[in-house]
Parts: sequence; C-alpha cells; structure tokens
Amino acid sequence: MKTFFKRLTGSRKEAAVCNTPMATEAVRCDRPQCKILIVSKGESFSRGIADYAISMASKTRSSLVALNLDETGEDFKAFSDQARKNIEYFSCKAEDAGLAFCHEVRQGDEDSVVAKMHEKDPFRYVMDDTAVASQRSSIPVYTRATLRAK
Repeated sequence: MKTFFKRLTGSRKEAAVCNTPMATEAVRCDRPQCKILIVSKGESFSRGIADYAISMASKTRSSLVALNLDETGEDFKAFSDQARKNIEYFSCKAEDAGLAFCHEVRQGDEDSVVAKMHEKDPFRYVMDDTAVASQRSSIPVYTRATLRAK
C-alpha cells in the first residue's frame, strides 16, 4: 500500500528502492538445478531464442545450456564444427549479462538426448528453438515435471 501511495505522490525512485530487495531474494537461485536448456535442431540458434533465454535466465538467476542437436546423423563432424562457429552471438550475450553458459553439440533423438542430459544434470526449464525459426509468436518452454512425465 505504501508503494502505491509513493507512486501517486511522485516519489517513484523511493518506491522502486523499497521493492528491490524483496524481488531480488524471491528470484535468487544459486542451486545447481537452476539451469535452462535451449534446444536447436539446426547448426545455429535464432537471435530471438537467444535473447529470450538470456532474459529469462537473468530474471530467474539460472545458468544456460545451449544444445545443438543433429537428429539426421549425416556428417556429424561438419555439423559440430559449424555449430561451434555459430554460437558466438549467444555466448557473448550470456557473458554480457553475467550468466553461466555452456554449449553442447550432440547427435541422436531429441527425447533420448534431453532425457540423458536431464538425468546427469537436471534442468529447470527446456526451450525449443523450432518455434522461433518457424516465425511463431510463442516459444515453447517446458518444466522439469514435463520431462519426468515422458
């Protein structure tokens, strides 16, 4: 209520300062399970998914794991080399935001690869880049509960 009245009286700066500590503690998460996995079935990530993932990770204080997934199995070495070259934008943006970032390149079926990665190192959320690449307006984000149900 105090915040509301302070905003009405014009002292927005003071109101923002009062809310900051509570908001910071509510999203603070230094546990290892606070990770977001971003999956791309291509050699690169769209800028849209990179920006969205970095924004979400900043808000939830999570680290990022970017996965380029080759489901075709054709010339994995070339796929891997190109994926490693194309990760620069995502990596630099994460570093600028002060986020922990890891890049993985794997081959295989999406469900089995994600399940194996989740067993080894649990993820809080999983994002899929296919929606951004196909110009859809929403980005699918899955939770750990969804992964356990599969």
